[in-house]
Amino acid sequence: MFFVRSLKSKALFPGTVLLCLSWLAQAQKPGETPHGLAWQVKGTWLAEGQSEPLRAGDFLLPGSLLEPTAMAGDHSITVLLPDGQRVLYECFTAQDCARGFRVPLLYTRPQPFAVDMMTRIHSVLAAHSSDRSYAPDASRSAPEEAVAVLNAANRVRVAGLLASLPPGHYRYDLRPLDPAGPRQFHVGLEKTERSVTLTLPGPGLYTLNISDNSTTPRIELFLAAIRPVQAAHFQSFRTAKDLVEQWDGDYAGWPSHEFMRAYIQSLMHGGVPGGESAARATGQRREGERADVTAEPRFFPQAGVFDKDTEVTLRCDATQATIHYTVDGSQPIASSPVYQAPIMVKGTELTIKAYAAGAGKKDSAIVTGIFRIRQAAE
Repeated sequence: MFFVRSLKSKALFPGTVLLCLSWLAQAQKPGETPHGLAWQVKGTWLAEGQSEPLRAGDFLLPGSLLEPTAMAGDHSITVLLPDGQRVLYECFTAQDCARGFRVPLLYTRPQPFAVDMMTRIHSVLAAHSSDRSYAPDASRSAPEEAVAVLNAANRVRVAGLLASLPPGHYRYDLRPLDPAGPRQFHVGLEKTERSVTLTLPGPGLYTLNISDNSTTPRIELFLAAIRPVQAAHFQSFRTAKDLVEQWDGDYAGWPSHEFMRAYIQSLMHGGVPGGESAARATGQRREGERADVTAEPRFFPQAGVFDKDTEVTLRCDATQATIHYTVDGSQPIASSPVYQAPIMVKGTELTIKAYAAGAGKKDSAIVTGIFRIRQAAE
């Protein structure tokens, strides 16, 4: 929950007034900052300083400026960062699309494993940016991902969500991710234990759609069937799953299932971080302000995880600038509330998006701060 406290008769902080500071990059040596990912891209977007449009799977440097190239239209881009932040930017009118969006800075140094995971998934997204053939259809049934080792008879034992199904008769359709692979339809499955045994054509990636006896979809399982010699290469699957579940709990809207499926695919194909992926790293962190653009608001304190309820102040150094903001994850527009007093973050996550409008200048880019209160069990 959150609330905005009205302090019309008081200064925001003792001895201070409302300010709007230009956006400044934190000191960082070139190449030190881990990149995030452009996860899903709708419309045409450019990262500042780049001439090639962004596509799904491109690396994005935290702090880089993203701008839709069209003056109007339905544009959206989802950015994933290796510290778990997930941000959706979207615009629909010419005025709103003209502002641009600033990718948030990392508020903590990511785990090396998270950086490696982003690099691996980069290559998968680049290859599947148009079809996303591994994406789950959560509207039909409960999605899940698993890795199972084949025995000599090409059989695997699978539990997970299947363990929650009551004993009985079920059917499944098996589709390999490889379009040339053999498919199986309406195969009978008797469930008598917590786990079930499946016979597969061989090693590979499969989507298994399980329905009950009344043909109601129950589970959509993305399964990596591997040989025993591959097991060591897939030991990181559990680490990745635990980390993504944590991010999904911390930041609303994390595409956990699709992200994990892309990661499994990268392991199956033996992708190694590095190589050609660096060629698609885009964006730059621009210091200072542009003369024709209103300075961007900044958050005090900076976004991150806090041990107790926290009061957030917005400031900016542009004279007579007006700050518009939202606290529900939507994009602030001219009709959004005007910032007047600190915003209190209480007990849970709060996403604040804001931009500044100044006389005689273009509106600033929209900046985003994700604030989260650490739970007692963390």
